[in-house]
Amino acid sequence: MNLTMKEANRFKVVSEVLEGHLKAKEAAKLLRITERHLYRIKQRIKQNGPEGVVHRGRGKGKLRWLTQRIRDKINHLYQTRYKGFNITHLTEFLNRDEKIKVCRESVRQILLDSGAYSRWRRHPKHRSWREPSSREGQMLQFDISEHNWLEERGPKLYLIGGIDDATSKCPGARFALLDTSLEHMRVLKQIVESKGIPLSVYVDKDSSFKVNRPLTVEEQLTDERPLTQIARALEELGVEILYANSPQAKGRIERAWGTFQDRLCSELRLHKVSTLEAANHYLMEEFIPRYNRQFAHPPKEQGPAYRPLPKGLNLNSIFCFKEQRTVASDNTIRYKARLFQILPHGDRGSFVKAKVLVYEHLNGSIQLFYQGRKLKTREIQKRQRQLQRDQRLNKPDILELQKT
Repeated sequence: MNLTMKEANRFKVVSEVLEGHLKAKEAAKLLRITERHLYRIKQRIKQNGPEGVVHRGRGKGKLRWLTQRIRDKINHLYQTRYKGFNITHLTEFLNRDEKIKVCRESVRQILLDSGAYSRWRRHPKHRSWREPSSREGQMLQFDISEHNWLEERGPKLYLIGGIDDATSKCPGARFALLDTSLEHMRVLKQIVESKGIPLSVYVDKDSSFKVNRPLTVEEQLTDERPLTQIARALEELGVEILYANSPQAKGRIERAWGTFQDRLCSELRLHKVSTLEAANHYLMEEFIPRYNRQFAHPPKEQGPAYRPLPKGLNLNSIFCFKEQRTVASDNTIRYKARLFQILPHGDRGSFVKAKVLVYEHLNGSIQLFYQGRKLKTREIQKRQRQLQRDQRLNKPDILELQKT
């Protein structure tokens, strides 16, 4: 049997003791063992020669080591049911759902030995560290994750949500079919309703959050930067909006989305989720609560920084789309190819040339406001508009007939 360097050194020292050149106390100190153990090794060398310094458990399997049947089962599960899971994620499901009590390192070694998993090295990336917020609700990092969430089982989905900067907790998220300001508003409204009003929101410079077009001459003269609908809604709530200059600046939510893409995608495949409704149900009822329990951490300072909603505040009038229109001579306004008739008001019969605000709510309903007052309106349907147009076109012909 070949001896290791450590075993060869031990044999040399104990041989010195046997030959009387070294005292047992000094030898034990050199080998960093007790004198009692030195005498055991000395006795084994007398009986077996150099092999007496070899540990008796060398070459023997551990009594509690996983059987080959369990190892094969773990390999099979990794390549079928839990395909795409990372090692840590796989270990959690083996312990919880498959009742296989095994540690992460054992799972990794089993998959490495079988060739089902290979080592890979991540290239180092430069990151500028930023001190996280001290209280929950001081800063909400908000972003969208574009990923093949349902793979080939369903439609393409976008994940929209936020991560608290102080705790890494996900206060709210949802899947959407489109990446639009409407879907962003729905998620922000959901977070404000459930948690309160955050002090600031950290976003990128996407056109949903910041107007990136060149300023008009009028805007340059007034020195007023135009706001997107989302920025306007946050400003009305008194929320400071911060813009990141790079994806790395939003490192916490980028890392969170990486975890979502790694774990959530695999779990949606495991449960055969194939629709938007089922994906949102699993995300909000199953995944996010478990994610927050496992990955969130307490803030440096206790007590939330979320501001409670003031009494009487109507979030529907804030999280909506507001645009100004000038009333035409027939007391109508046009909005997105739709025509609305303004009905007479109690103290004002006509609104011709007045500037009114159009509120388009998240459910698609339309309301008109003038100086803070809601106006009574009636939408003119396309058929009615066509009849009115035909009447206007035929009116000269009728006049000609009357003259003759």
